[in-house]
Amino acid sequence: MIRRVLIFILFTFCLASLGAQESDLERFFQDESLDSLIDKALQLQITAKVLPPNEQPVWNSQSKKVTIPGRSVALRLVGDNIRIDVVFTPYQEENGNLLLVAQGQVWFSEAANTKTKYLTTIQSIPVSWGEKVSFFPLGFSQEFANTPTFNIQLEVEIFPYRDLFRAPVE
Repeated sequence: MIRRVLIFILFTFCLASLGAQESDLERFFQDESLDSLIDKALQLQITAKVLPPNEQPVWNSQSKKVTIPGRSVALRLVGDNIRIDVVFTPYQEENGNLLLVAQGQVWFSEAANTKTKYLTTIQSIPVSWGEKVSFFPLGFSQEFANTPTFNIQLEVEIFPYRDLFRAPVE
């Protein structure tokens, strides 16, 4: 008998908590703050390329990441003897101006069983909507100036997330 009463109480409690969860979700989706968050959302379109000297890319990858101003987007590129971690953080001022902070970390070795080198860089770049920004995580070395080498290039474009779903006006 006590067992049945406990099961009834537990069942009633579960139904009540499910009802509370549904009303919380309904309130969340009806709240204007969700629209406000979507209005602030940004989409970063990132293209990674490996470029031989004066030729077409030998490798090309594209990705789209959605974020909000001040929240970073990370990207990792891994090769046989190299690993590149890049973090892009877009910021938007109240007047609408954009600032892109690009942080890069590179670990590489010139051959197997050799010492691994570490490079780091950070750049703050004022950008406009849809402007292509090129970022070279390996930079340009004076040592390789006279030697044809491959470059790794990342292109980043920032778009308002909501604008990507609006139909063009004719």
